[in-house]
Amino acid sequence: MQQKKWLVVVICTALNVGAQARAACVDVRQTEPLSFKGTLSRQVFPGPPNYEDVRKGDTPERAFIIKLDAPICATGDEFLDSSEAFDTVQLLVDNSAKGGPALLSSLTRLIGKRVQVMASSGFGAENGHHHAPLLATVVSITADGAGAAGR
Repeated sequence: MQQKKWLVVVICTALNVGAQARAACVDVRQTEPLSFKGTLSRQVFPGPPNYEDVRKGDTPERAFIIKLDAPICATGDEFLDSSEAFDTVQLLVDNSAKGGPALLSSLTRLIGKRVQVMASSGFGAENGHHHAPLLATVVSITADGAGAAGR
């Protein structure tokens, strides 16, 4: 009898955690900017021809990555699986857009710091040039506790 009670508790807890995770999923189709908090880094990944090792001749691909304070899930794109949680987002900058160079400068200045990023145009990783499960274009970035940078 005691084992059945524990089993019921475990199942209810698992269902509740699963429901909370689904409720917390980011929908990349939403019209409001996406918001992410975490620590910003700039990493080097191996690119063509083999996507394996820069030291063996693969082209280095530099990417801004935000390591999120807490894992999230995402929906709204065929390359996103809402059942998979992740804690990194690759940040893109549209250099041709107004403010693009200023955003790039702000990102570079904030490497290694805790930041809040507002982003748009989110989509799931679909090829070897995508280095996190979710990619999004930066709209603005702020250092933790600071005003808007790069707007």
